[in-house]
Amino acid sequence: MSKLITPKVGKTCPALTNEDYEYHLSGDAYSKYNKCMLNGRTCVGINVTDPDDQSSQFFSRGKAGINMDDIKKCPVYGSSKETIAIIVKEKAQRELDLKIKQLK
Repeated sequence: MSKLITPKVGKTCPALTNEDYEYHLSGDAYSKYNKCMLNGRTCVGINVTDPDDQSSQFFSRGKAGINMDDIKKCPVYGSSKETIAIIVKEKAQRELDLKIKQLK
């Protein structure tokens, strides 16, 4: 069984944005936090659990953690901040070029 960890913000993967490992409503924990800046989706390694049993009859709460086995399968895991920055810049340039082309 793989290990679920609650990492320090900024230490798991340089591509994560809105990185947050606190309790939230379960749906929010999956949809709003720990997004990949490269594809805009939730990180492939995220796993939302409720280890302190903070859910109630009406609200399901969850705390995000990272499944290390899952995140290691991501092609950008382990990349440097510099590499991620280059990828993001190139992606933004391609999107801008496409928008300019559509205006013509």
